[in-house]
Amino acid sequence: MSGFAPRRRRAMAALVTALSGASFAVLPPISASAATIPDATTTAIPSITLKPAAPAVQKPAARVPEFVYYAQFLVNTRPPHVKPGDSWVAYLALYDVRKNRVGDGSARCTAASVTRQGVIAQCTRVLRTKAGQLTLLGMDDRFGAPPWTSTAAILGGTGRYAGMTGSARVTVTQRDVVFRVHPLG
Repeated sequence: MSGFAPRRRRAMAALVTALSGASFAVLPPISASAATIPDATTTAIPSITLKPAAPAVQKPAARVPEFVYYAQFLVNTRPPHVKPGDSWVAYLALYDVRKNRVGDGSARCTAASVTRQGVIAQCTRVLRTKAGQLTLLGMDDRFGAPPWTSTAAILGGTGRYAGMTGSARVTVTQRDVVFRVHPLG
């Protein structure tokens, strides 16, 4: 900030300090030459102390009934021999518990770790129905033979799923996926 004029430097310091939520005061000029030149247009900025807001009282989240979707892979680009950093996508046909087609879904996974025991992948999944879209994010441990089960966070959604939080148990086999969604509210 040494290229700024003294008045502008003080204003910038006050702005940065105010935005950080701390108290501030006028800073003295940095160079001796700037200190000897009076600036009649500069006015002192009063010191302001910001008080932290009272902590929000969180109400217990209302339990919403679990719901289940079944999905069948239509496309799955997972390579047979996964290396760290490999990514793959899947496109899914989505069904309700009565086996009625209710929408589709997609997944994008990236291998975070690959060992002889298996793969750890970070997966983002989007489930799309007429009621809206639901987005899930989780780390999948794919050790040994399928089925592989993991827990994903509900990141949010649209329509019926707007504002939804909670988790989902995701069980993956070679041909299909089961989503047991546990919303909190």
